[in-house]
Amino acid sequence: MSEKEELTNYLTLTKSLVMLYTNAVVESSNKNVRKLMLDGLDYSLEMQEDIYQAMVSIGYYKVEDVNKSEINKLYNKLNQDC
Repeated sequence: MSEKEELTNYLTLTKSLVMLYTNAVVESSNKNVRKLMLDGLDYSLEMQEDIYQAMVSIGYYKVEDVNKSEINKLYNKLNQDC
Protein backbone atom coordinates (compact mmCIF):
# COMPACT_ATOMS: atom_id res chain seq x y z
CA MET A 1 0.00 0.00 0.00
CA SER A 2 1.37 3.42 -0.93
CA GLU A 3 1.91 6.26 1.52
CA LYS A 4 -0.92 8.20 -0.09
CA GLU A 5 -3.31 5.26 0.33
CA GLU A 6 -2.29 4.81 3.97
CA LEU A 7 -2.78 8.50 4.76
CA THR A 8 -6.11 8.50 2.94
CA ASN A 9 -7.20 5.49 5.02
CA TYR A 10 -6.12 7.23 8.24
CA LEU A 11 -7.96 10.38 7.20
CA THR A 12 -11.12 8.41 6.41
CA LEU A 13 -10.89 6.58 9.72
CA THR A 14 -10.53 9.81 11.70
CA LYS A 15 -13.50 11.32 9.86
CA SER A 16 -15.52 8.26 10.88
CA LEU A 17 -14.36 8.68 14.48
CA VAL A 18 -15.46 12.31 14.42
CA MET A 19 -18.94 11.27 13.29
CA LEU A 20 -19.15 8.54 15.93
CA TYR A 21 -17.99 10.82 18.74
CA THR A 22 -20.39 13.55 17.59
CA ASN A 23 -23.28 11.11 17.75
CA ALA A 24 -22.11 9.88 21.17
CA VAL A 25 -21.99 13.45 22.50
CA VAL A 26 -25.51 14.16 21.25
CA GLU A 27 -26.89 10.91 22.68
CA SER A 28 -25.10 10.94 26.05
CA SER A 29 -27.33 11.57 29.03
CA ASN A 30 -24.60 11.38 31.65
CA LYS A 31 -22.44 14.45 32.22
CA ASN A 32 -19.26 12.40 32.78
CA VAL A 33 -19.83 10.29 29.67
CA ARG A 34 -20.57 13.43 27.66
CA LYS A 35 -17.27 14.99 28.83
CA LEU A 36 -15.39 11.82 27.90
CA MET A 37 -16.97 11.80 24.43
CA LEU A 38 -16.22 15.52 23.95
CA ASP A 39 -12.59 14.86 24.82
CA GLY A 40 -12.49 12.03 22.27
CA LEU A 41 -14.12 14.29 19.68
CA ASP A 42 -11.56 17.05 20.27
CA TYR A 43 -8.68 14.58 19.97
CA SER A 44 -10.15 13.07 16.78
CA LEU A 45 -10.57 16.53 15.24
CA GLU A 46 -6.94 17.34 16.04
CA MET A 47 -5.80 14.06 14.46
CA GLN A 48 -7.89 14.73 11.36
CA GLU A 49 -6.36 18.20 11.00
CA ASP A 50 -2.82 16.85 11.48
CA ILE A 51 -3.29 14.14 8.85
CA TYR A 52 -4.89 16.58 6.41
CA GLN A 53 -2.08 19.13 6.87
CA ALA A 54 0.52 16.39 6.36
CA MET A 55 -1.19 15.40 3.12
CA VAL A 56 -1.27 19.05 1.98
CA SER A 57 2.43 19.53 2.78
CA ILE A 58 3.36 16.40 0.82
CA GLY A 59 1.26 17.54 -2.12
CA TYR A 60 -1.58 15.02 -1.99
CA TYR A 61 -4.10 17.86 -1.65
CA LYS A 62 -3.87 21.04 -3.67
CA VAL A 63 -5.14 24.10 -1.81
CA GLU A 64 -5.84 27.19 -3.86
CA ASP A 65 -6.47 30.68 -2.61
CA VAL A 66 -9.87 32.05 -3.51
CA ASN A 67 -10.48 35.76 -3.80
CA LYS A 68 -13.20 37.40 -1.76
CA SER A 69 -15.37 38.25 -4.78
CA GLU A 70 -15.67 34.54 -5.66
CA ILE A 71 -16.70 33.75 -2.10
CA ASN A 72 -19.26 36.56 -2.15
CA LYS A 73 -20.70 35.32 -5.47
CA LEU A 74 -21.14 31.82 -4.10
CA TYR A 75 -22.58 33.15 -0.83
CA ASN A 76 -25.12 35.27 -2.70
CA LYS A 77 -26.07 32.38 -4.99
CA LEU A 78 -26.62 30.06 -2.05
CA ASN A 79 -28.74 32.67 -0.27
CA GLN A 80 -30.92 33.09 -3.38
CA ASP A 81 -31.53 29.36 -3.53
CA CYS A 82 -32.84 29.23 0.06
